[in-house]
Amino acid sequence: MAASGASAQTLADLQQVPAFVLQKYEKKAEAGDQGAQFRLGLLYERGLVDGTPNDMAAADWYGRAAETGFPPAQFKRARFYAEGRGGPRDMTKAAALYAAAAEQGLPEAQYNYAILLQDGIGVDKNLPEAIRWFEQAAFRGETAAMRALALLYMAGPLGTPHDMIEAWAWLSQAVDAGEADLKAELDAVQAVLSDADLAEAQKLLKAYGELRLAR
Repeated sequence: MAASGASAQTLADLQQVPAFVLQKYEKKAEAGDQGAQFRLGLLYERGLVDGTPNDMAAADWYGRAAETGFPPAQFKRARFYAEGRGGPRDMTKAAALYAAAAEQGLPEAQYNYAILLQDGIGVDKNLPEAIRWFEQAAFRGETAAMRALALLYMAGPLGTPHDMIEAWAWLSQAVDAGEADLKAELDAVQAVLSDADLAEAQKLLKAYGELRLAR
């Protein structure tokens, strides 16, 4: 049965959330419901409360939900800190919240935290830890993390082994996941691999596929 126009509406379709829905979320949020707090953050961020985005209110509600340990809210509040939205930019707080969400398995937080570790922003630079978090995100299907791992192994920066077998395995996963722009890099890496190395890379690719985690 087809849904009615009203019931089929999504947040993306709305210009302004109905008052009774807002009141319902506010009542739940004030009582400590983390899901309602997070949804209020989304509504304020998207300008669905009064027609104008309100980053300060969004940051407040994301922050409240983040304090309860809700990973999506931790991620959102971290992004607001990183972008200076709803308050001053604070990369130390952003890193701490990305780390908290990463520990709970949120792949986009794992990827963002890895970037900060790689570049030493908000945290001490730590390439081995960055690789560990890139891997966690990649195993959960985060294609940006697959790309990052491949490029790290291709470049072999200080503290990272230059490993074209690893690079081929991660590039292959990224291309298979839809990152078509990496096909040229994949072909270039494959061109420098010996037959034995390629066979090893294919075994590694299969092993990584078996390690993929549910998102």
